[in-house]
Amino acid sequence: MKRWALASTLLLVLIQTAAARETIRLANNPALSPDGQWLAFDWNGDIWVASSTGGEAKPRTSYTGRDSHPKFSPDSKEIAFVSDRETSLQVFKIPFDGGVPKQLTFHTGGTLVQEYAPDGKSLLVKATRDHFWRHGERFFTLKRGERSAERLLFDDYGDNGVLSPDGKKLLFTREGGAWWRKGYKGSGVAQVWLYDLEAKTFTKVLHGEFGCRWPLWKPDGTGFYYVAEHARGSNLYLHDFASKASKQLTQFKSDSVVFPAIARDGSKIVFRHLFDLYCHQPSNGVTKKLELFHNSDRTVKKSEYRVLNSASSAAFSQDGLDIAFIAGGDLWVMDTELREPRQITQTPQEEANPIFTPDGQAIFYVSNVGDRFAISRAVRSDPKKFWWQNTRFTTTNLAVMNEAPSKLKLSPDSKTLAFVRGRGDLCVLDLEMNKWTGVFADWSAPDYDWSPDGNWFVYTKLDEDFNRDIWLMSSDGKGKPFNLSRHPYAEYDPVWSPDGKMIAFAGRRASGDPGASICLVFLNPDDDEKTSRDRKLEKALDKMRGRKEGGKDEPKPLKKPAGVNIDFDRLHERVKRVNLGEGSANTLFWSPDSKKLAFTGSYDGKTGTFTIDIGDNLTPKSLSTTTGSNPVWLKTGNQIVWLVNGVPTSTPGVASAAPADPTPAPIVPKKGGGKGGAKAQGPPSLGFTAGGGYTFSVRQQVDLPARNAAIFDSCWRIMRDHWYDGKLGNNDWDKVRAKYRDMAWQAPDPETVQVCVQMMLGELNGSHLGFTLAAGDAAGKPAAPRDTTAHLGVRFAQGFAGPGLKIRDVLPSGPADKKRSQLATGDIIQKIDGVEVDGDMDLTLVLNGPADREMNLLVQGVDGQPREVALRPISYVAAQGLLYDHWLNHNRKLVADASKGSFGYLHISAMSMPNFRKFEEELVSQGAGKDGLVIDVRENPGGSIADHLLTALTQPTHAITVPRGGGPGYPLDRKVYISWHKPIVVLCNQNSGSNAEIFSHAIKTLNRGQLVGVPTVGAVVSTGAVQVMDAGTLRLPTRGWFTINDGEDMEKNGAAPHHLLWLQPNQLPAGRDAQLTKALDVLRADVEAWKSRPQPKLKLSTDRP
Repeated sequence: MKRWALASTLLLVLIQTAAARETIRLANNPALSPDGQWLAFDWNGDIWVASSTGGEAKPRTSYTGRDSHPKFSPDSKEIAFVSDRETSLQVFKIPFDGGVPKQLTFHTGGTLVQEYAPDGKSLLVKATRDHFWRHGERFFTLKRGERSAERLLFDDYGDNGVLSPDGKKLLFTREGGAWWRKGYKGSGVAQVWLYDLEAKTFTKVLHGEFGCRWPLWKPDGTGFYYVAEHARGSNLYLHDFASKASKQLTQFKSDSVVFPAIARDGSKIVFRHLFDLYCHQPSNGVTKKLELFHNSDRTVKKSEYRVLNSASSAAFSQDGLDIAFIAGGDLWVMDTELREPRQITQTPQEEANPIFTPDGQAIFYVSNVGDRFAISRAVRSDPKKFWWQNTRFTTTNLAVMNEAPSKLKLSPDSKTLAFVRGRGDLCVLDLEMNKWTGVFADWSAPDYDWSPDGNWFVYTKLDEDFNRDIWLMSSDGKGKPFNLSRHPYAEYDPVWSPDGKMIAFAGRRASGDPGASICLVFLNPDDDEKTSRDRKLEKALDKMRGRKEGGKDEPKPLKKPAGVNIDFDRLHERVKRVNLGEGSANTLFWSPDSKKLAFTGSYDGKTGTFTIDIGDNLTPKSLSTTTGSNPVWLKTGNQIVWLVNGVPTSTPGVASAAPADPTPAPIVPKKGGGKGGAKAQGPPSLGFTAGGGYTFSVRQQVDLPARNAAIFDSCWRIMRDHWYDGKLGNNDWDKVRAKYRDMAWQAPDPETVQVCVQMMLGELNGSHLGFTLAAGDAAGKPAAPRDTTAHLGVRFAQGFAGPGLKIRDVLPSGPADKKRSQLATGDIIQKIDGVEVDGDMDLTLVLNGPADREMNLLVQGVDGQPREVALRPISYVAAQGLLYDHWLNHNRKLVADASKGSFGYLHISAMSMPNFRKFEEELVSQGAGKDGLVIDVRENPGGSIADHLLTALTQPTHAITVPRGGGPGYPLDRKVYISWHKPIVVLCNQNSGSNAEIFSHAIKTLNRGQLVGVPTVGAVVSTGAVQVMDAGTLRLPTRGWFTINDGEDMEKNGAAPHHLLWLQPNQLPAGRDAQLTKALDVLRADVEAWKSRPQPKLKLSTDRP
């Protein structure tokens, strides 16, 4: 009996052990011990260690946030890593066998570890401080055993830094985009550089067609390993310094070698390919995939509970008593008193767009059916009970389609359901025949509304010039569409009045409109011509109509709307504009009696909801400070129902406090959802919200693998249906899905799902792509840094022996550039808040503290006299803005000095309207009296103002004006913008992107000037963003740009300068700008040619014979 019990126990242990074993895939940032015996990596937010041959891995850290980028010390005794446990990324270390992590860095700007120095005495780190306004990341060394100053290696940016075995040289990379993008060719590819620490010289070693990354030194220093990219991925190579030859070591035909690491003895190189880690042995060329697993008690969770108290969309029944809403991607229903939501659907995908039938007997919504979409209907299992009294519901898929339906709207007779399919097809579903047909096909989703008789649609249509007009069309799709607005500025959100007599919409109606006006049109001119007395008479008759004898009123049922009568003759000329001044209108909706038009937006300096009484005086009146989405003005209770900040709301409303949640305390998962040990917390506070909000709280059980797959599928479908190039990178998009979906399903945390989505996006080889996770707080993680590293508004001289800190320069307009707290170049700060300081100490010991505080300095002036200075510091982020002004002033002075005041300099940091307004001002402040302008769009990531800039630079010159006693010119008030017709030269580089590239291409196309610098990056596509479930945001590029001369796509086709010139590292931060110097030479020649052009001799009429 005992033998049987023992055998059973052993069997149970074996079963439990097998059940706990989990495979580890998509491990990140591998590192090898110096002898190559051990492998460290980060996975599921922690640092793990395993044998370099694979097998069982064990965690070395266990933290609710993210630990990453492990690095072995040369003596193998400790592992340094990066963690967000102090909110900003900081470097920590931990003993090899585990223990309590020790923090090594404290600057709240964050620090990333690169490696230990070969002698083990210091760490090589990368951080952004105050060295330059853009690409401010720099390499530093930190002493290993003590808290000391960061030592700058050189003053310019780089990445993937590795020190040579003798510690005298540094290999690093410059440029390079997202590691997950495949096949990019252009000026932005990664380059490998070599820096000699003793000679202080730079050498570009590799600059391949597709880019080279992640250099790793050979132990003898004669060469290095690296990753070279190709059209479909990348491989591992070996470069020899002496022969300058490279040898390919791995032979992967597709997918990328990423994050390689080498043992210090050179015995092994480990990297990730696709989802798995591989080990390469240089001695025999063997490459082997590593099988990794763990048997820890921290298994990846397959399901979790989460508390939901916010909806993404909501709909009310016509009596306002029932609410259907989407929360956590599922469909729920509740009443307005108990507010105990009942779950109708429970799927990993996201339901959307719920609407009640007028009788309240059914709810229509959008759902997923496998790989397709459906318009579905939900009804109560027991129709004799209210929705909130039912616990079971019946759902039916009415129409299944490949492209997502949206914008569901029932026809007035409830027999037809209209919807938008895919990118923009307006369709109708016959609910009796259960058959859908198209009304019209389009490439852009319209706003639309039914006419009250169901015979017409009013809708928006975007033309090929991206102007959106208001159109009318028969709801059966027959007949020719009619353009109602016929206006050069975009209109949107058309709404038909319930009485069928009017259509209102929003849009700009004049070039000077700062926002959107409201437009109103009567469909019959007789209604348009009614006087105010006519309308008052109608109102009086409405009140008297139906009165019984004896003076008592008897309510009558609402009449069926009469047929809509449209007089198309000169209809667009009858559009009336309600001028909102500086205000704007967002969403329009009617009162049930058509007497008022409501809108959300701003008016008279206030934001909220406003109404307009239909009559002679169309003046907006404030209704409420509340605004929401999908508003409906119900006749019952005269209430507006909508979704306000995620809460179903009635305005005005009478919602009472919600009841306490009868369910047990919810289980709130740790960040990542993949680790055990969830922390229990109470439900969120419930109650009345301003404006009649119907708050709620529900617990939702989530199947995490299915949810992960649904997130991935949503991103995959969105790109399939909307990416601007229908060829999808010449990929079989179904195969791309099959390649990554299973890994997304297995993902241990949201961050790994994000990586799967990004790798899928990388197959497109496109710009403006990315998936950002929704913000989430990890348990125990501080919401904000406890301290902030202060910036004094000065920069310190490197290498100053002390004592104290010598000021290298003072940032303009910073805290040290004020009269009461003035510091000067050459001053020496001896004490900060009473603590003696010098260049060897970690200044965060005195600079870290509350963000808003005063600091006291003891300063030795350049005259040798001590003085006390009190100032209020700024953040390092704010200092980077001052560094921009510092650089701008330097360039302006350089141009003024080199041209003897005849040239001006303008830099456009981004293509936004504030930058254009600044550009207009500087055409005068920097251009007045000058013969030429340098226009700099280097480091400009893009925006949308290229055409505004070009209008200012290419306005026609067709006449000359001369006032009596004055000189020749032209009145500025007659021009569209302040203009510049003299010579220009434009600077661009590999970091000029998107709209800055469109501008650069246009300068060449229009022959307006010459380009100097480096080809732009080739990232030109118009993009937006969409919310993916409640998981994150996906960037969505939908419009390509093509050059007008040869029709070439500007994507992956940067604007090539007339004069190609790369800057060398260390030049720009030191104030040496060879590109700007070349631009001045080019401009000088163009100005000379411009000055020599023939000029007309002005002749007065009285000078004629």
